Amino acid sequence: MNLISATNSTIIERTLQDLKLQGKADSTIACYRSDLNKCGAALTTIDLDFTDLTKKNLTSLLEIVQTNQAGLQLSPGRLSGVFSALSSLMEFLEFNDEIDTNPVPSFRKRYLTPYKRQGGLELPRFCPTTEQVRTVVSLAPDSRDKAIHILFAKTGLRKKELRALDVDDINLVEKYVMAKPSAKRTGRKLPLDDECCLFLAEWLHDRRFFKNASSETALFIGPLGARIGRNKLGELITRDGLAAGLHDPNATARQVDRKFTPHVYRHYLTTILRDNKCSERVIRYIRGDADASIIDRYDHLKWETVTDEYVGCIENIY
Repeated sequence: MNLISATNSTIIERTLQDLKLQGKADSTIACYRSDLNKCGAALTTIDLDFTDLTKKNLTSLLEIVQTNQAGLQLSPGRLSGVFSALSSLMEFLEFNDEIDTNPVPSFRKRYLTPYKRQGGLELPRFCPTTEQVRTVVSLAPDSRDKAIHILFAKTGLRKKELRALDVDDINLVEKYVMAKPSAKRTGRKLPLDDECCLFLAEWLHDRRFFKNASSETALFIGPLGARIGRNKLGELITRDGLAAGLHDPNATARQVDRKFTPHVYRHYLTTILRDNKCSERVIRYIRGDADASIIDRYDHLKWETVTDEYVGCIENIY
């Protein structure tokens, strides 16, 4: 592991403490710690402290951090994340009058490719058809993995959100799932259709025979009786996508159009609902997006409207 100077290390710890005081999530702080350590180590190698950074010498930092330890180029989105963390640190120093101005925003505008864009053109993430999703689900080896695919496809939940679900978050009688609170999600109560409920019911039946099934609260557990791992959840999606010929294991981080990942299902759900004339406001609600206008905060969306439009627009996979 690359060394970080005492000065840079102290600044990083002070910044992380400030983020904690701001109420940032532990997961966010952990990500910032990793990115700031990367920047701190890079600056140490060129004999600079965070307080020495300017718009001009930031180019030297960029040349170092844009390549990972394996020698591969970071994706625009990943690089943007590193400099977002750095900008927060510099903003903290500016607030405490330790530097005059934060040079990162203007540097990012000039040198960093906007997130999810290459040369000004948005990369099209792969969006499967219903027939392709059906093939992927059919290749899943058991009821748990099939239910995971279907729940991703029918709700558009993010990987972190689906992994966090507990058994009590699923209501198969009233046909909804309650997502855990998160900074990225507004609407938490999401409708389920009959097909999704059938797959979940089959999994809940089989789940009873797993280790710790009665004591573990997690909806999806592994053979050892613990909540399914974050990496395992992603791996099973790409595994079945690969078996269906829809995932390229050799694709780089930038080749999102050749990958079958959990995020693909958010594109699938959005496309299906929109193609079947679901209203944009209901789509935003199901995706968990923020309200589009101030009017939306006062004009409350009725649950009956959400369920009626959703059931009328979602497609059966089987």
